Amino acid sequence: MANVQDIKINSYCDELSEKLNSIKESIHLLQEDAKKVYGAGSERSKTYETHLCELADMVDWKLQLLMKACPFEWKGTDREFDRVASVASTDEIAKSEFSGGYIGG
Repeated sequence: MANVQDIKINSYCDELSEKLNSIKESIHLLQEDAKKVYGAGSERSKTYETHLCELADMVDWKLQLLMKACPFEWKGTDREFDRVASVASTDEIAKSEFSGGYIGG
C-alpha cells in the first residue's frame, strides 16, 4: 500500500513530466513557426531551428533524468517495462547451434 510520501512523489513526477512534455511540444511548434515566418531555407530560420533543437534536446534529457529519478512503480510516459522475465528453456538452448569456440560465421 502506498503511503503519503509515495503519492506525493508520484504526483510530483506526473506533474513535472506533463510540464516538460508541454515545453518540448511548444519548442517544436516554435520551430514550425520560424519556418513559416522566415521561410524554410532562410539563414535566420536555420539559426532558430538549431537553437530550438538544442533546447528540445535539453528538455528531453531532463525527461530522461526524471525517468531515472522517479520510483520504479511510477508509470511515466515512456515506461513500458515487462514485469515478467522471459528466459529460454533448456530444450531451446540444446536445440540451437552452440558449441565452444563457435562464433557463428
